[in-house]
Amino acid sequence: MRYLKHAVPILAVVAASSLASACGSNGANSTNDTNDTNGANSTNSTNSTSDTNDEILTGDPDTGNWPDLDNTHAPPHPPPDPTNTGDPTRGGTLTFTNIGAPGYWGRRIEAEPGDPRCDVQSETIDFGWGSEFCCRTRHEVTSDQLTPFNEQLHMVLDGPLRVKMLAVYQPLAAAEGPWAIRSFWDRRTPDQPYNLQFSGPDGAKEFLGDLGNNCSYFAMQERAFPCGPGSDPYCPGSDLDHEGWAGSKLVVLLASMPYADDPEMLPLSCIADGEVEREQDAPWIGISPSELNRDGWSGYHPCHCFNNTDNGQLGDGCGQINVFEVIAESSGAQWGNRDIISTGIRSYQVGSLGGVTCGIQSCGIEQFPTDADLVDVNSLTAMNEGAVIDADDPAMSAGPAWRRALDDRFYLFLLDERSRTVQVAVIHPGNVPAAAQQILPALPNVISREVVEDFLNLRLPQ
Repeated sequence: MRYLKHAVPILAVVAASSLASACGSNGANSTNDTNDTNGANSTNSTNSTSDTNDEILTGDPDTGNWPDLDNTHAPPHPPPDPTNTGDPTRGGTLTFTNIGAPGYWGRRIEAEPGDPRCDVQSETIDFGWGSEFCCRTRHEVTSDQLTPFNEQLHMVLDGPLRVKMLAVYQPLAAAEGPWAIRSFWDRRTPDQPYNLQFSGPDGAKEFLGDLGNNCSYFAMQERAFPCGPGSDPYCPGSDLDHEGWAGSKLVVLLASMPYADDPEMLPLSCIADGEVEREQDAPWIGISPSELNRDGWSGYHPCHCFNNTDNGQLGDGCGQINVFEVIAESSGAQWGNRDIISTGIRSYQVGSLGGVTCGIQSCGIEQFPTDADLVDVNSLTAMNEGAVIDADDPAMSAGPAWRRALDDRFYLFLLDERSRTVQVAVIHPGNVPAAAQQILPALPNVISREVVEDFLNLRLPQ
């Protein structure tokens, strides 16, 4: 699910720099990722609502058992078996700092026309087959601790993707204490997920690991969220009515992004009749607000928290994080390129942060070295060190993005309340840096806060 998925991206804005090549933009205030979907949702402030579930995140630091999950922990799992060709690549990190700010977004609530609480949106929407009253009220945020991305988030996976392992770590108790696997899935035992609820095409509940072109799966926790009358945030009811992950979280995937026209992927395609596989070839790994995904249309409902303004694309409301996003070549040769992956954040704090593009007309993949994972699409070179984007001072000349890997990589993204940091990493299984070796490839059930700190301080390539 991507918001306005097939819309042509807006040309990126270069902040405090004239160094904007025809192929890209800087990683600061760019708005290229308008193929993004709707976003994240809220706060750990005193205004938080029932959409947060911090109170259950208290477990046993020795075993990793979660009391609210019947005092269980993730099942034993041997290290995965990656598939790679060629020499190991350099890896890369893209780090967003100072994430979180006081503000607001328009939260959907249950109300009748004329209710004074509907101060962000108040209108009856005519769908053609019926109508529905939309009420959105100002949800005020007072905290700067990773807001709005510290509230419940769902994960969204768009093909073509081949996933082998997925783990979500969260703190067991105090922020300075150990973390444990909160949710887990292994391709070798796809019918035995741990605290994971999937929803795929045609409502599929079992995830086997391979997603064809334009096929989408949502991942969330098993616990149901009580949608319907009286729900807060309001949701009318859908397949996605489950809790997301609130607070800090570290997500780890072992996955590959084969081309859509790969003979093994073609039979799995979900593209529409008349569409061209290559033009729609746009894998995506995203984090979206649970309240948005539960709106009944998986983020497409016109009464949603994504924007505070009404043009549908700014993402200046509850926002979202496009962790790894390929812009489809159907968007036009200026922006679309199936070989370049963008990472961008959207929320009321910044509008848009990161999210560069580099279209096929000026950004052929052959211009980048084959051992590079993190590239600068402005200078058309490999980046020699990890990129850092400061939400308080985002101007930079580089345009950090990723070279699409057709074989396996570890894809990691950490959202850490304590440091107000979002860290995204791509790591080759054959070149795991020392700072990540306590996580990869074994994915132990429990990791210390020191291991999390080591990952936070990691900057790749080195």
